[in-house]
Amino acid sequence: MHRTALLFSAIGFILVAAGSLFLGNRAADYIESSTQEQVDTALRASGQNWATIRPDGLIVHLTGLAPDEAARLQAIEIMGQVIDANRISDRTTVLQSSEIVEPRFSLEMLRNVDRISLIGLIPERVGRSFILDRATKIADGGTVTDMLESTEHRVPSGWARNLDFGLSSLEKLPRSKISVTADSVRITAVTESHEEQRRVEKAVRDAKPEGLVLLMDITAPRPVISPFRFRVRMDENGLELQSCSADTTAARDRILRAVRAAGAIDTLTCDVGLGVPTTEWDQAIIQSVRSLKQLGGGTLSVADSDISLVADDNISQSRFDTVVGSLENALPELFSLHAILPPKILEDGAEKTAELPEFIATLSPEGQLQLRGRIQSALGKQSIGAFARALFGSENVDNRTRIDPELPDGWPGRVLAGLEGLSDMHHGSVVVHPEKLTIRGISANPEITSDLSGLFAQRIGDGDKYTISVKHDPKLIPKASTLDHRQCEAQIRAVLIDQQIIFAPSSTTIEAESQGVLDAIADIIKECPDAPFEIEGHTDSQGGAEMNRNLSQQRAEAVLNGLLARRVLIGGLTAKGYGEDQPIADNSTEEGRAANRRIWFRLITEDTPEEPATEEETDE
Repeated sequence: MHRTALLFSAIGFILVAAGSLFLGNRAADYIESSTQEQVDTALRASGQNWATIRPDGLIVHLTGLAPDEAARLQAIEIMGQVIDANRISDRTTVLQSSEIVEPRFSLEMLRNVDRISLIGLIPERVGRSFILDRATKIADGGTVTDMLESTEHRVPSGWARNLDFGLSSLEKLPRSKISVTADSVRITAVTESHEEQRRVEKAVRDAKPEGLVLLMDITAPRPVISPFRFRVRMDENGLELQSCSADTTAARDRILRAVRAAGAIDTLTCDVGLGVPTTEWDQAIIQSVRSLKQLGGGTLSVADSDISLVADDNISQSRFDTVVGSLENALPELFSLHAILPPKILEDGAEKTAELPEFIATLSPEGQLQLRGRIQSALGKQSIGAFARALFGSENVDNRTRIDPELPDGWPGRVLAGLEGLSDMHHGSVVVHPEKLTIRGISANPEITSDLSGLFAQRIGDGDKYTISVKHDPKLIPKASTLDHRQCEAQIRAVLIDQQIIFAPSSTTIEAESQGVLDAIADIIKECPDAPFEIEGHTDSQGGAEMNRNLSQQRAEAVLNGLLARRVLIGGLTAKGYGEDQPIADNSTEEGRAANRRIWFRLITEDTPEEPATEEETDE
C-alpha cells in the first residue's frame, strides 16, 4: 500500500514538471514571435529593408548587408527604441564603397606678435616640419602651438602655392588670422594705423601670385579725436572745408554730401575716430552748414558741442536774425550756438552803426503768423511762443526767433503787447525796436485805432514809444446773421450727429479725420457770431471720475482752440468738461461707451435748462 502511494506521487510530479516545461516553451515562443514582429515593423517603417532579425530567446540577432555605416547604426538605434539595447547582437556586414572621398585640406594660422597657433588638416607630402620651421622663424623666439593633423592623400592643385603665400603674409602681419585652402587664401588682420593699413594692403596685393584667389580684410582702429572739430569758410569763391571729424563712415559721408551741396568743389576729406560728444554730431554739422549757405558767406567753427558762426559783414541784420533763429530751433539739445554779425566797415575805415535789433511778427490774411528777430532768453522765447499759439492757434505759428541776452529792458513786454494788438487784425505786422513799436495792417474792428492806443498806453507807456498805422476795412465785418441762435444750434448738432469729433486715445489731440467737422462748425458759428454756446466735453465711465472730468475739460478746450485757429470770434463760447456724469447710453457696451465719448454744443439762454443731449436727440 505504501509503495503504491509513492508510485502515484512520482507519477504526479513528472506530470507537473512536463506541464511546466510545455508552458515555458509556449511562453518563450510567444515572446520571440512578438519581439520579431515589433522589431520588423519598426525597421520596415524606417526604410531599413536590408535588415534581418532572428530572435534567440532574449537575444535578437541583427543580420544583413548594410549599404553603409550610417544605415547600420540607424538600424541598431531603431531596434533600441523597441527592445533593450543589451539584447541586440549586431552581425551585419557593411557594403564597402568603391568611391574614395578625399579629405579637404585647410590650414588656419593665428598670430599675435610672437605667439602663433597652427590648426588644420594638411597633406603629409608637403611636410609638417616645413610649416613648423617657417612658423618658428616668424615667431622669433616666441611660442608656436602645433595642432596640425596630416594624412597620406594626393596634394591638391594650388595647395603648395597658396601655402607659401599664406606663410609669407603671416610674416608681414603681426596680428592676423590667415586661412589657407587649395582654392583660396583668406587674410584677416589689424594694423596700428591707417597709413600702415594702406602700406600692408599694397604689399600683400603686390606679392599675390597670379591666379590665386585672395580674400582680404585688413582694418585699423579708429583714432581718438579730441576735441571733435569741424570748420568751413564760405566767400565769393565758394566753400572751403578746413577741418572735419566724424564718428562713423556713414556720418562722414552725410557731412561731406552737405558740404558739397553748399558749394565745395575741392577734394574733401574727413577724419573718422572716437570721442564724438553725441551721436547727433553729424545732424548739428549738416544743419549748421545749411545755415551758412543761407547766409551766403562767413565762417563756421565747431568744437565738440560749441558752435561759432561768424557771418560776413555784408549780410543784413534781419536776414542774419532769421537764419540764426532757424538754426537755434533745429540744433540738437546738447549744442550751443554763438552767432556774430560783425559791424560793417565804411570806405573811410570807420565802422558803420550797427543795425538796431528787432522783433518782427507778420500775420497773413490766411491766419499764419511768422515770428522773426530776437528774444532775450530761452524762457522768454518759450513764453512768447506759447502766448502766440494761444492767440493764433498752435498750427498757425512759425517761431524762428533767436536769443540775444543783450536786448534792453522792457523788450518782452513790448513784444507781448504787439502780439496782443495783432490778434485784433485781419492781417498786418508788428516791428519792435529798442525804443519803439510799430504796428501796421488791416482790421475788421472800426475802433481798432483807439483800442490799440489804449492797449499800448497801458502796456508800453508814452505815445512816442509806439506808432499805429492801421486801417479799418468794412468789407471784413461779418455779415448780419441770417440764422437765429436756435437755427445755428440745430445745424451744429446736425453736423455732430452725422460725425463726432474724434480724439486720439487718452489724448486731447483732435484726429485729422475730424478737422473737416471743425471746419463745418466754424462756418456755422460765423453766421451767428454773437450766439453764446457752451462746448461740452463728455467721456465714458472707464477710468477715474476726476481723470475723466479733466480729460473732457481739456478736449472741450481743444475744440475751442481749434475754432479760434479758424478765426472764429469766440467771445460767446465757453468750454466745460462733464466727464462721465451725463451718459446718454449704456456704459456696459462698447457701442454705449462710444456714444458717451462726445463733444456737444448747447445754446446758453435764460430759458434753456442745463441738461445733456438725450440719446433720442443724438439719433435724430
